[in-house]
Formats: sequence, C-alpha cells, structure tokens
Amino acid sequence: MKQVFLTFCLLCGWASAAQTRLPDGTWEDRGLAFLLLDESVRNDGALSLCIAKEDQCIQNLTVGFTVRVFDRAGKEIWNSVWTGRTMDIQFSKPLPQATRLEIEASGNFVVNRTTANRISTREPLTLSVSLNETTKP
Repeated sequence: MKQVFLTFCLLCGWASAAQTRLPDGTWEDRGLAFLLLDESVRNDGALSLCIAKEDQCIQNLTVGFTVRVFDRAGKEIWNSVWTGRTMDIQFSKPLPQATRLEIEASGNFVVNRTTANRISTREPLTLSVSLNETTKP
C-alpha cells in the first residue's frame, strides 16, 4: 500500500510540475503541442493526434481544433472542426490529392478533463504536416 501511495504522489508531482500557476490563480504551460501519431489521409481518410509535451502524449488534455487539408497547388480541399473529444479523426472519404495538413486549436488554452481546469498555452496550438507524396493513394 505504501508503494502505491508513493507512486501516486510521484505521478501527481510530475503532472503538477508540467504547469505553472500564475499569480491570478490560472494555470499556464507553454510546452504543449499537437503531436501526429498516425496519418493515412490519402489512403483511408484518417489521422490520429494528441496533445503532448516533449513528445509524450498527455491523455487527459483536450481542446477543440480545426483541420484543413490542402492539395499540391495549395488549394484547401477539406476543412472540418472537431470538438477534441477524440483525437482520432476519420474523414468521410479518403483524400488522395492531399499534400499538407494544417491543424489549429480553437483557443489559446487546453482543458484538463480530470479537473476541468483551463491551462493557458498563450497561443493556439498549431501543427503543419507535409504528407509523403510517395505513398500510393
């Protein structure tokens, strides 16, 4: 039992060190970013991402976001808004002409699902990904 309690305390300490409490009582973490876990937009119309710090996914953070997909000419071919409830995205169809993804959070914060606290990121999280054009659609 003592080991379980110690492990719990260590995990809580690590998680609390990830954010800074500001004088006004709000939380801030400038080290958060979107991380692309898997992508098959051209073949299956799917992608998976998470909110991460130092390339480690933090499962209890969420944020609404927009996904924009562009073709080789830079023309937007898909635009969709996601609530952030799931970070596994399935488009209604594959997008074989896709060459770039732009993902942007809807606000300059994320929400901790466990505590419902907002954590400021100062700027909306963004991710720009060039898709490998050598894969077959």
